[in-house]
Amino acid sequence: MRWGWILGDGIALTLFVLVGLQSHGTLDEYGLQRSLPPFLVGWFLTALPLGVYRAQPPKWALPVAWVLGVTVSIALRNLLIGRGLLGAISPVFWGISFAGVALFTGLPRLLAYLIHRRYQEALTR
Repeated sequence: MRWGWILGDGIALTLFVLVGLQSHGTLDEYGLQRSLPPFLVGWFLTALPLGVYRAQPPKWALPVAWVLGVTVSIALRNLLIGRGLLGAISPVFWGISFAGVALFTGLPRLLAYLIHRRYQEALTR
């Protein structure tokens, strides 16, 4: 289990929610209560069983976690705010959430990969 990535994803999702709430002018206790827990629960409910945090995760695990994790997160948020679990999901909200979560969780992975690759190249010289 890669605990650093679990912590990093938790931080990334928190930052994503904070940025979203700030951009909508709803960054308050109520905004956090209705958005942060569903995104954390939805993400980890999908990412953990898919193997995203294994030492050698399947190549498909992260992209599938992005799609399913965001969709489950939005469904949980809908349930929490009274729209029902399968209530309408705005395609714009889903798209922005998907792109934001992919950016906030993917960029650190890309940077880590590039740094690791550079380090490995330096070792072989």
